[in-house]
Amino acid sequence: MLTMQGEHISRVIFNYATKIGDARETGANLQLNADMARDLVGADRCSIWLIDRKTSELWTMVAHGVPPLRIPMGQGLVGASIDANQSIVVNDTSRDPRFLHTSGTYETRSLLVIPLRSSDGAVIGALQALNKPGGFSSEDVDLLGLAATYSASAIENQRLRLEAESARLMMRELEIARDVQQRLFPEHHPKLPGLDCTASCRAAKSVGGDYYDFIQMTDGGLFFTLGDISGKGIAAAVLMASIQASIRTQVMTPPPSLSLLMGSFNKAVASFSRSERYSTLFCGQLDATMRKLTYVNAGQVEPMLLRAATGKVERLSAGGPPVGLLSFAQYSHGELTLETGDILLCYSDGISEATNMADEMWDDVEVRHLLQASGHLSAAEIEQRIITAADAFAGEAEQADDLTVMVLKAI
Repeated sequence: MLTMQGEHISRVIFNYATKIGDARETGANLQLNADMARDLVGADRCSIWLIDRKTSELWTMVAHGVPPLRIPMGQGLVGASIDANQSIVVNDTSRDPRFLHTSGTYETRSLLVIPLRSSDGAVIGALQALNKPGGFSSEDVDLLGLAATYSASAIENQRLRLEAESARLMMRELEIARDVQQRLFPEHHPKLPGLDCTASCRAAKSVGGDYYDFIQMTDGGLFFTLGDISGKGIAAAVLMASIQASIRTQVMTPPPSLSLLMGSFNKAVASFSRSERYSTLFCGQLDATMRKLTYVNAGQVEPMLLRAATGKVERLSAGGPPVGLLSFAQYSHGELTLETGDILLCYSDGISEATNMADEMWDDVEVRHLLQASGHLSAAEIEQRIITAADAFAGEAEQADDLTVMVLKAI
């Protein structure tokens, strides 16, 4: 079940996710991001600093408890973070000569600074949190990375509004949202003994809500997810990022019960997101040593499990409804053991509902036949074969939905 800390993080994320997605003015958006960052880590204050190239200064676009501030470029811990393009944690400012003392009665004892980066990787400012009881940790850096990404996107949107007409702006906003999504996908696939795994997501033209993740557990196991947010666009992308961040927080250590974890998570999503916003979600927890897989399927397309010994395909259906749809929903879990050569194929409805120019939908049976004919291939080769076949069926038809595929093969 969710820990007290996990419940707090989930509550903060879902309380702010919809508000941030709905905020149209940059100032309001950044104020919400600063509030979320402060509440996520339990800091006393938060500020968002930007670079003023014309005056060679750093200035606060948002700052809790004080009027706007300006300091010379490169000064203070904010300047050091921006210059080095690195996060900085200082839990005793009296011992760090880079700390810039300012006039006033407020005493800064600890701080965390994270650079803000535009979509092309350029540093445009910094997010700073002050005075957390007990000091800041590396986990706080990871949590505030979400707020920093949102803030950088909001700042870049404002710049684009001043430079481009509305049509170009909308396209760019979608590109930025898609870029945010891509950054949240794992950079590398996990490497575990006896397991070959891969995954990819190809978004449709509009910003989608498909997501996947691999999380290596402290006990050496693997937690993995594949989900799909209802709807499209920036609001779906924000909720997707929030769900993924919350899941990562909850499973840093192995959960005692996957079904109870999903039930608690479902209540959190239902409480803090709008009724039309929900997510199908498949979660799997693999004991790499015993090859025991525990899973919950919350309304996702049923994954296929190819048994190498018999060539038969099983569907993984145990679970319940999509998360966030019914607050009172309860979930069951399934258990199985992977044998050498077994292949687990997870995919979104962008694969199973691929549609061609004649408005015909791809038959799920074709996916099963492809999987059965691919037992000798690697995980990456199977993934590519599925995507290629879906594209071939769709032909010239426009991609209507995100295509997400995950393959795990016991070797």
